[in-house]
Amino acid sequence: MLVAVPLLFVLQGVVGSEGQRHFHCFLGSLKGSLTAQPWPAAIAGLCVLLLLWSMRSMFATLFIFWRTVLFFWTGGSYEDARTRLVGLTDFGRAHLYSLASVLWLMRQPHYRTGTFQEDMLTNLRNVVLPTGFYGVPLSMWARSRLHAAVGIFFFLPLAAFIGSLWRRLRGLESSAADCFARSLLEPRDWLQLWRMNCRLASMTALATQSKDFELEDKWRFIQSCLQNGIPVSPVMDLPVTLIAKDVNEEGGMGIHVLKNVMHGGRWILQEKLDNCEAVNKLLPKECPLSTMRVVTGSRGALPLLGVHGSQPKPKSLCTVWRAGRAGASTDHSCVMYNLPAAQHDERLGTGSSSAHWYARGWKSLGMPMSTADGSISAHPDTGMVLEGCQLPGASAAVDLCERAHAVMMPTVPLAGWDVAFCPNKGSPSGPPELMLLEANLSCNFFRGSVAWKEYSSILDAHFSAIDSWRRRQ
Repeated sequence: MLVAVPLLFVLQGVVGSEGQRHFHCFLGSLKGSLTAQPWPAAIAGLCVLLLLWSMRSMFATLFIFWRTVLFFWTGGSYEDARTRLVGLTDFGRAHLYSLASVLWLMRQPHYRTGTFQEDMLTNLRNVVLPTGFYGVPLSMWARSRLHAAVGIFFFLPLAAFIGSLWRRLRGLESSAADCFARSLLEPRDWLQLWRMNCRLASMTALATQSKDFELEDKWRFIQSCLQNGIPVSPVMDLPVTLIAKDVNEEGGMGIHVLKNVMHGGRWILQEKLDNCEAVNKLLPKECPLSTMRVVTGSRGALPLLGVHGSQPKPKSLCTVWRAGRAGASTDHSCVMYNLPAAQHDERLGTGSSSAHWYARGWKSLGMPMSTADGSISAHPDTGMVLEGCQLPGASAAVDLCERAHAVMMPTVPLAGWDVAFCPNKGSPSGPPELMLLEANLSCNFFRGSVAWKEYSSILDAHFSAIDSWRRRQ
């Protein structure tokens, strides 16, 4: 009954007299249960009341989420949302606006493929929501706009609810309600941030028609680097055509003909790059080239979107070094080490893995359900604890990426640069020779520390301008 009194006041404010009448009926049945068969039904009823009361803040969060998505789905503007939708930060408003824009965006052209829906189907086909049991590809929510709407409106809140309870039970969170609110309104998980970055890239490319987005093509990227004096992985001019044969296949099988892109073909022929000695000391033997991902943010597209005034130069938002695994062909199989302050501190931070997000089908069985469960203190192949170790050249790599963003693709909001630390040919004991491999314009943060204030400001400014552009069409 102590719970019933405050709940009565809540019902009075939320559902009015009709809700109170139903509540009094419930109290009457509860009283009857107490007299007829005292404890089982009474305890169950009180437990239900206690559960609902304890979840009241989650209901408030869900209401804000649904209200905001419906506001944008029914034509509400980004600028009106600033004043009409209370309880949202700039970051939260940008996130929910981009999420609500998915249904419109799915049918729009994409800068690297046919439509945004096709890009979703391609990039989500090997990504799952970690369950620790069975991994279903998230591309299922991109099959149609109806699938996407159901996924956004119902599945996402359900996943956030289950995940918040799980994390609270595992001691990863002090409050399930706070975790639920963060997951829905201000997500910090790499998947939701990656998808928001993809939407930002696609919408900016669509609104500005900027040629800068063509640099996601690896050959055009290399050409632009060469033209702008940016160090990039070298390309072989010869041979014109390369023939690769399997040593055991016969009858014409196992033969690959690779025509050099320098001579009109489709293949970029390059020599294998090696890690510098300082990097090799941090890695197991027979490991792949281990690169650093630097994500930089730029406001260069804003003038094209009608936002006047000079814009600051690109800034780094996140830095992560990928320590390759023994025997792997690329550093996609790696431990990701955060560099929380790479511009002035080259020490490695904590390590982690996101392999559980790619465990399709029964491969998910026994895998971590939470990203925090995937934290790694020692490299699994060497047993070395790398946190606190120096990564020589990290600061210079950040400066290189900021410069490359400014001169090569200033109108791209976010760019994820892959930087190789190669041996210094002029001085073996000198600093590593830095080379760019490629830039990813729909990039993710690989669980690194993000400059949240700058990132939120970039999102808010771009989505506000993009929404104004959409209303002028």
